[in-house]
Amino acid sequence: MRGEVQVTIGLVAAAAVGTAYVLIHERRRKLKAERKRLAAASGGSSSGSDSTGLTRERLIAILDESATAAYQLIEQTRKMVHVKHEQSGISLEEAVDELQRDFQSAMEAVLGAIRMKHGVTEQQMTAAMVANGDDPTTAAAIACLREAMSGKAPANYGQNVAEQAKRPLRRGKSKQRKG
Repeated sequence: MRGEVQVTIGLVAAAAVGTAYVLIHERRRKLKAERKRLAAASGGSSSGSDSTGLTRERLIAILDESATAAYQLIEQTRKMVHVKHEQSGISLEEAVDELQRDFQSAMEAVLGAIRMKHGVTEQQMTAAMVANGDDPTTAAAIACLREAMSGKAPANYGQNVAEQAKRPLRRGKSKQRKG
């Protein structure tokens, strides 16, 4: 009986230590994320930026990249619609209807990935677009994104695709993480 009590006490102690370990590391993770957020909020207010920390030049670059990616997704979806139409024999309208839901979520994912890559939120993008709305270059970049999302190729589409082709592929290579 004494051995059973010792085993039970040992298990309770191990569970308590494990729980404490998880709670401590969860708190550290949250604090680290909060410090990063605060550093991004305070460190992003350099010259030439508005209250969002997003400079006009960076906003235009993100809008340009988004326009190219949106148009590429539309072109890919168009090809998929034609392939589905040819393979299954359904009408083009039915093929479009079937792929519409996937297209919308894919578009949101693509634009979200670009924002994440640049470390900005949708709210920051919106605020920067409003703050820089009077600038003709920003207005042109916003119009270019809208046109690209409507299926019209962006003005610099060929150049952007050529630049993407020059970048080395990272197939099967994981990103090295610091820290």
